[in-house]
Amino acid sequence: MPKVTIDGIEVEVTDGLTILWAARKAGVEIPTYCYYPWFPPQGSCRICLVEVEAMMRGELVKMPKLQIACATPISDGMVIHTNNETVVKARRAVMEMLLLHHPLDCPVCDQAGECDLQDYGYKYGWPVGHNSHERRTYKKTDYGEKIAKEMNRCIHCRRCIRLSEEYLKVHHIGALNRGDHLEIGSYVEAEVPSEWAGNLIDVCPVGCLTDKKMRFSIRAWDLDHVPAYRPDCKHGCKCLLGISKGKIYRVTARFDKYHVMKSLICDECRFEHKNMDDWVIEEDDINTPLKKKIMKVPETDDA
Repeated sequence: MPKVTIDGIEVEVTDGLTILWAARKAGVEIPTYCYYPWFPPQGSCRICLVEVEAMMRGELVKMPKLQIACATPISDGMVIHTNNETVVKARRAVMEMLLLHHPLDCPVCDQAGECDLQDYGYKYGWPVGHNSHERRTYKKTDYGEKIAKEMNRCIHCRRCIRLSEEYLKVHHIGALNRGDHLEIGSYVEAEVPSEWAGNLIDVCPVGCLTDKKMRFSIRAWDLDHVPAYRPDCKHGCKCLLGISKGKIYRVTARFDKYHVMKSLICDECRFEHKNMDDWVIEEDDINTPLKKKIMKVPETDDA
């Protein structure tokens, strides 16, 4: 098994693992936007840049350019720097580009408090912007009655497109136009025809796609998240209930470490059941096999 050093921490990992997962094993955080555990690496957002030194002909040589951690496989003896001056400067440049046209919606955005762009913006963003031109804006479009779409907040990570095409098998949304005018949208301006369309909300790392039924009703930090399931769900969805004062405000998918449901839940569970009586609360994950109990038959004289 290859050994790598990440920010001075030596860690032993399996062959074929990427720098991103090797860093996570070492407890080192590397920011990501376009990367999602169920999708192959895409490497489009560039926020996960790291500096790499690799063994070449028995000698440690620094790679001439920064590498993307989500798609770069590790090799034995590799030395990786995730937080030095060069890396932080590069990430700040990426953040400046992502925030170039992003509106100042945080006070009213439903994603505030659990937004990756907001978190990394505080960590890597410049205190003062270097551009003064007019922000790009998009006309108002929608994804139907359940999903609210704010295209002005989109960072073009394409997670929603990849989920739609690779898992939902619905080629209904995609990237329209090119360059500065690129827009993620529905080709026929209609809602996504799938009973799993609500999962687009979960994969969006910013406030572009949000739950329309929860919109402007409560802040994310006021919710308690409770694991639950619905007994009559034909898919066996594993859900998280967002509860405040005994009321369900939203239902989201739970991370599925066994990869059975790919952390997806159906739209019926997500949107149609906001009554506490419809749910069974789980104290623990129901993944542990039960121990079989053998009942002893009492001995009688009839045999």
